[in-house]
Amino acid sequence: MSMEELAGWLAAIFTTLIFVPQLHKAFTTKKTRDISMLMIVLAIMGNSAWLVQALLTNNTPLMVCAILIIIMSGILMLFKYFNDKSQQG
Repeated sequence: MSMEELAGWLAAIFTTLIFVPQLHKAFTTKKTRDISMLMIVLAIMGNSAWLVQALLTNNTPLMVCAILIIIMSGILMLFKYFNDKSQQG
């Protein structure tokens, strides 16, 4: 494995792990009001653009990272939407 590829995988791992503490906290506390929906939408849009770039350049670490962040962001978005909705009523 080249240094370039190793750096790519390390960046992908650490970047993907950014969402894990937030997901864990949201699911354990059931509190999502302070999470910005705009931040989640922008994370999905930004990582969708990164995914396209990764597909065009055949950058596997970036593909994996972008896909995982899109999935985690989508889960967080749905959880926030339904959790905030249920706490309003």
